[in-house]
Amino acid sequence: MRTLAAASLLSLVLTTQGIGQTQSPAVAQPDQLRKPVAVVPEPEPALPTAPSPEKASRTLDRGGDNPPDHNGGSSGDDDLPPGNDMPAEPVGNAPPVEQNKTPNQADRAAMKIQWTPVIKETLLSTAVMQTFNLWTEAGTRDALNGHWFQHYIQSVSELRGWSDSDRFMAPYVGHSIQGSSYGYILRQNDPRYRTVQWGDGRDYWISVLHSLAFSAIAHVQWKIGPISEASIGNVMLHASPGFITLVATPTVGTMTMIGEDVLDRYLVTGLENRSTNRMLIILARCFLSPGRSFTNLMSFKRPWDRPVRLGLAGSDYLLRKEMVADFKNGIGPKPFEFSKRPQVSEPQTSKVASIELAAFPTYEHFGGRNCVGGGGSGATRLNSDWQIVAEVSGCLIMGFPSAVESGDSLFYGAGPRWTPRASHRVSPYLEVLLGGRKVTYDLNNPELHEQLKDAWNNGDGTLPHYPTRSDWSFETAENGFSIASGGGVDFVLTRAFAWRFSSQYTHTWMPDVAGMHPQNGFRFTTQAVLRIGTW
Repeated sequence: MRTLAAASLLSLVLTTQGIGQTQSPAVAQPDQLRKPVAVVPEPEPALPTAPSPEKASRTLDRGGDNPPDHNGGSSGDDDLPPGNDMPAEPVGNAPPVEQNKTPNQADRAAMKIQWTPVIKETLLSTAVMQTFNLWTEAGTRDALNGHWFQHYIQSVSELRGWSDSDRFMAPYVGHSIQGSSYGYILRQNDPRYRTVQWGDGRDYWISVLHSLAFSAIAHVQWKIGPISEASIGNVMLHASPGFITLVATPTVGTMTMIGEDVLDRYLVTGLENRSTNRMLIILARCFLSPGRSFTNLMSFKRPWDRPVRLGLAGSDYLLRKEMVADFKNGIGPKPFEFSKRPQVSEPQTSKVASIELAAFPTYEHFGGRNCVGGGGSGATRLNSDWQIVAEVSGCLIMGFPSAVESGDSLFYGAGPRWTPRASHRVSPYLEVLLGGRKVTYDLNNPELHEQLKDAWNNGDGTLPHYPTRSDWSFETAENGFSIASGGGVDFVLTRAFAWRFSSQYTHTWMPDVAGMHPQNGFRFTTQAVLRIGTW
């Protein structure tokens, strides 16, 4: 969270320094470009150089702070009919075509994910966050001394429970932006889906799935990989090492990414149709899309760059001002209108989802205590009536008498789900999940913690190393077999998306843990569900 705040500050610095820079080459004069908005985008040339007057006058899916990369620009949320499923044109900045390749081979090569920039931008984001940690955290700096591999393995082995001792903002806001940023890194280096927007149907959701998978892999590396918080800083030896970010970063981060796309299409584009105030537009783009803004920085672009709209400097800006003025005076069309791009993926017609991925907040009550958290689940379909479901979720246990006490619960399980009306818009279900539950109790001694830090004295005191969590905190935990049974109902909003409400009875075979009674409980969730195989 602190790292992303620093990135936002860097974005603002660049904002104040880069507004006047030219953002697009050779654009025709404004009087040549004032044409009505095109409803259906035309395919672009394979290797565009400067936009023609007709293409420069297009709106939400043409022009931009960077030249268009391929044949479209929009994103998807409803049951629209499939568009043109011809292959997309090669992007303008794709690698040169080798002479010995046939045209079809060249097209396929140009449409592949460009993994070299993906890896470079991901490593740069990791370096930025690690640098910030080293700059602001004495314990991280001290951990560079000592047995690196031994301490790394010890840190990873500490992973347990749900909470990581951070407040709400860090795991549920900061890490969500981090997950969104990982998703945008993949999208902007995927020529097939680089310019998708909310409203582009199947293409948009395929892009979201790609981003979700990459975000999960990238965050595992950040959490416990070879250049992670566990390896550089041994953070899980100094703080509560829960599973919360491993679950929340990719799942809630993907939902954050979708939210940023929705805000960009409706709020930001609506603002740009009515105002030419550059600072206002830049601030709206940056702060309503923090994940995308940070990703732009990692690829050495301006944080506010958008490849699907006219730029904010030079000839683009003059054209933008004239188009907005004409629209406000009633003598011209709306400058930036969305038009669905031709589809590059094969549509599906089934009403029953073959795979479902869900992210959710959760509330559970057991043993007189409330437990609030979140989780994620995945389900694959066996037939029209049955699914197999796997879930990981956790929550922070409330109601302790003092602030130095804390507890958390981690549930993991899998089992069958019965869906008798899976092809209907309202679909009730029943399920039984078998697995385990781990309940952890921590008792901290903050006074001892401060005394140990004073004794360490930034490496100049009597304590040889920064104090680890076990030096000033007592922990006890129990792990036992658990079952969750219940049901709910899905409300299918579009082919790709449903909203779910569920309730479950939980029973766990384990003894009391520090006065907590987790044996019997009731759990309630509301879930955002991505339905795969229906679009």
